[in-house]
Amino acid sequence: MELHKKALARRDFLKATGLGALGTVVAGGVVGTLGRGLVLPASAATTTLALAATDGYITLPGREDNPIYIFGFIPVDPSASVSTLISTYKGHAQHTAPTLNFLQNDDVKITLTNLGLVQRPDLTDSHTIHWHGFDVPSPLNDGVPEVSVAVPIGKQLTYFYRPHREGTYMYHCHFEDVEHVQMGMTGIVFVRPTQDGTPLGGFSKFAYNDGDGSTGYHRHFAILLNEVEERQHDADRDIQEFIPTDYDPQFFTLNGRCYPQTVLPNDDAFTTSGLTTNNPNYGSDDKSQPNSALVQVNPGERALLRLANLGYQQHAMQLPGISMHVIGQDASLLRNGSVDTSYWTNTVYIGPGEARDVLFDAPAYSAAAPSGSDGRGSYNVYYFKDHDFRHLSNHGAAGRGGMMTEVRVYQNPLPAQTVVSQTYV
Repeated sequence: MELHKKALARRDFLKATGLGALGTVVAGGVVGTLGRGLVLPASAATTTLALAATDGYITLPGREDNPIYIFGFIPVDPSASVSTLISTYKGHAQHTAPTLNFLQNDDVKITLTNLGLVQRPDLTDSHTIHWHGFDVPSPLNDGVPEVSVAVPIGKQLTYFYRPHREGTYMYHCHFEDVEHVQMGMTGIVFVRPTQDGTPLGGFSKFAYNDGDGSTGYHRHFAILLNEVEERQHDADRDIQEFIPTDYDPQFFTLNGRCYPQTVLPNDDAFTTSGLTTNNPNYGSDDKSQPNSALVQVNPGERALLRLANLGYQQHAMQLPGISMHVIGQDASLLRNGSVDTSYWTNTVYIGPGEARDVLFDAPAYSAAAPSGSDGRGSYNVYYFKDHDFRHLSNHGAAGRGGMMTEVRVYQNPLPAQTVVSQTYV
């Protein structure tokens, strides 16, 4: 009864301050959308999903016996109770977070549950979801704690979005964001254009509503750039202080992995590709780095790289031997009316908090070109990597590492891609 009274009081407050249109209300430990006083046109569909925020560990090369402590998001059952989520997922975070994929103008409801931290029960941080660069009609769905709702431990919040602008974005926790972003609460979200499914220019899938098929592609791959400052992660684990101005990362990651981890397949609870982390709190192997950065294409296909940077340093990404066409920047098509402002380059510069949409055409397969083989057969290999050699090692160790992955062009045809960043080995 007390919770109900508090909910009514908060609702009255939101109405009185004019924030009730897309506001939220706490009732019984669950925060849900009100939508009071606002009439919206019907959307084509509604997507409902759920994420949980907690802590966990990941493995980086050289730290196999001393896993890196992280905060992160993990996908969960939207219908499960808070108590079930806590008993099942608490302490099993993943990095990077699930790649979110929505269609332009569809309704989206995302429920965030804060499960608390196993390693740091003394740390009672709230969490949020912030779509970086995304336009929202009300700040209450923006995830910035000062003007929104930060989700306490054991509570839930359902965010409502209707994305009107297609393109590649990113999302992260905005509660103590300097710390929580570095600790791993990051992921990519992209919005597919309504033009998708319409044959145009020889394509049926597009990065933007271009009207002429110029942003069409056959396969797409979402890759999140980041750095790991192990001293900050260790300090958070050991209840010690870290001074952010001392930031000098030792690991450089694509989708939460360092090369050669980046070319391993996508992981989930039902696969056995070998990228597992010993969870010190549970004595179990976690698949806490599920998102591959391997790019697999057929000769002649056009691929779209959805790139986002949620680290704190600029990176210069190169694909030697293949030209790259930058068609989008920060969820905006590079076109000014009839003037095409896209550009071809051999180096894509991407700063902190920025996103790029990059197309490339896979070259023909050649038996004489540098190659390898896997479960799909023989392939030519090209390296997508940071131009800075300091970012291509794992904590300074010898050999290739860091912010690098492979683009594999196969001799034998791959099946059609059904999900973003699909891997076939």
